[in-house]
Amino acid sequence: MAKKEKNFKWPKIGEEGHNVKVVKEVPIDPKFEGWGNLGRMSIAGYRIIEANEGPRIDKLGTRRYMRVYRPYDIMYNHSYGRVSKFFEGLLEKKIYGTQCPQCRDKFMPPRAHCWRPECNLQETEWIELKPQGILHSYTILGFAAEAFLPQLPFVLGYVRVDGCNTLIALRVAMEEAGYMIEEVECDTPVNIKFIDEPKGSVLDIYAVPSEKPKSRRTPEQKEHLIKQIEIISSWVKKKYG
Repeated sequence: MAKKEKNFKWPKIGEEGHNVKVVKEVPIDPKFEGWGNLGRMSIAGYRIIEANEGPRIDKLGTRRYMRVYRPYDIMYNHSYGRVSKFFEGLLEKKIYGTQCPQCRDKFMPPRAHCWRPECNLQETEWIELKPQGILHSYTILGFAAEAFLPQLPFVLGYVRVDGCNTLIALRVAMEEAGYMIEEVECDTPVNIKFIDEPKGSVLDIYAVPSEKPKSRRTPEQKEHLIKQIEIISSWVKKKYG
């Protein structure tokens, strides 16, 4: 086992180790102090329920279960590593991708090395990308992680930014362009926009249609979709007001 230096102390949360120069810092908001201790995995509440259980749908029985509510929170401290420039760029409302100097493939989200076997893990170069792209595919979310539940329903799409060879998942704000959620379609040109105060997260950017989507749905399909969206909206309104 390696020996510790005589005056060595493990860094606290938010501090850096030896031989690290802090170039810029936004300190941790005081309201998050002790965040990792909140709840401490204690039981906050429970339910004892009876539910169907069995090996087949025609052989169901009733079994009793106990379900618990257990709060768990943690403050993550992690590095963006070799793709940090992308996240720094978001702070300046710029979109950076990477490009292989050999095959010229462009990557967004960025890759530190080319993916082609013939390029032999060639290190990529940084390039600034135009804030525009094409909506490759999408889903209309009817459920999501708890932090996003009040925002349902919304469109989450895979966008090909500025002719890149990879896709990035972005929220598609149909309403910002004056369109309804049910009008979303693949292959729609989009502009990439930033939130007012970027924080260095992929959530700093989102997509907005730059022209009217070309509908491919039949009237029956559109009517069915509208009804499903109304169900989601009604549930969110009932839960969050």
